[in-house]
Formats: sequence, structure tokens, C-alpha cells
Amino acid sequence: MELIKENLRRCGAFYQSDFYQFLEKNHPNYIPHLFNHLCEDPDASDSSLYQELSPKFNLPARKDHLIDEIEGRKIRLAADIICGRKQIVAFHKNNYEKWRDDYELVRSNLNLHFLWPKHKAPTINTYRYTKYLDRIDCLLFDLKFYFSGQETPMMPAYQGEETAIWLRQFNRDFKYFIDKMKLNAFVNENYDVLDISRGQSEIIRRIIPRNEISATLNLYMENMLQLNRQGVFT
Repeated sequence: MELIKENLRRCGAFYQSDFYQFLEKNHPNYIPHLFNHLCEDPDASDSSLYQELSPKFNLPARKDHLIDEIEGRKIRLAADIICGRKQIVAFHKNNYEKWRDDYELVRSNLNLHFLWPKHKAPTINTYRYTKYLDRIDCLLFDLKFYFSGQETPMMPAYQGEETAIWLRQFNRDFKYFIDKMKLNAFVNENYDVLDISRGQSEIIRRIIPRNEISATLNLYMENMLQLNRQGVFT
């Protein structure tokens, strides 16, 4: 995962510069925009990330995706981090030392990089923000609901041609999906989805509407980052 290291080096050099001190004193609104430009998206362009994901999933790597061959089709799988840098920055209210540490811890944890089919929108990657503000636990419960034969908010993403083919391999078996995609840190021994907003002390029992997710998103972020610091997702 070389790109995250480069991002951190650039951010560190900027933070320690006289220019940063000048902006902080005179034009602080410019600082977040500059950090945005200093940080490339590893999911989209870090070939070393896919080289590390390849043996984990036993799938061949390309520059910006893995290949899963299903029903004679080569399905491209792109990485999707549990939450982006901007979400971490917002949670820490732009405090550099705090967001920098959690950004590194999240990005360096291979288990927080999920794989979804890569194709024209809507995809699972893009649509999970639309419906669940990127909450991975809510998405997994949605998938469990879908595998049981129910209609879910994520249906438009699941019905995309390549995603539909990819999902068929799991035969509507949620346990098989969790095991194959290495997502066991997000479920209990009965494969109930653990509620991260409650520190994984409870399970999710229903589709949670977006307004409720929005109201508890800060709690979700707090617990997700804390659980990651504690090594729960490793």
C-alpha cells in the first residue's frame, strides 16, 4: 500500500511547512482544499494495494482491480475503503494530528478494504453512500436481507449486470458470502450483523432509514475508529 505512504508524506511536509502556518493564521479555509489535492485515492490508483489484496482473495490482480471469473465472465472487482479521509477529517473537526493517525490506521488495515464489482453506476460502492452514508454494517444487513429473497434499498445496485452475475455465485447464502469475502469481523458466530454504532455490542435487526443513520453517524464513526484502534477488525 505505497500510495497511502506517499499521501502521508505529502501531508506531513505540508503540515510542518511555513506555508501551512501562514494559511492557518490568515486563510484557514484553504487548508482542507490543499489536503484534498495532496491525497490521491488508493482504491482507484494504487497497484500495490491490489497486489496485497490478490493473495487474500486468491484472485489475479491488475493495476486498479482484481479479476473474478464467474459464468465465463471476467468481473472486475475494485477496492472500497470502509470510510474516506474526508469523513475522518470531518469527525475530528480538521484536527490534523487526530485525523492523520486514524487515516493511517484505517488505510493500512487490509480488512477494511472491501471488494465490489466495478462497472457503470449504480454500483455497490457508490450506492452504499446514497442509501447508508457508507455504513458497512447497514450494507451487510441489506445484503443479508437480499439473500433471503427480500426487496432492499440497494436493489438498483444489485441488479446491474455484472453485480448480478457476481452475486449469483453465493447462491443467496449469506454465510458463504461473509466467509468468502473475509467479512467475519462484522458478524457474530450466528452471522448476525453487528451494529458498529453501538460498538458491536448489539446486532442489526432491521433496515435502518437514512434519516436515522444520519442522526447517529457521528456515533458510528466514533465506534468504528475505536474498534479499529483496538484491533477488532484485524
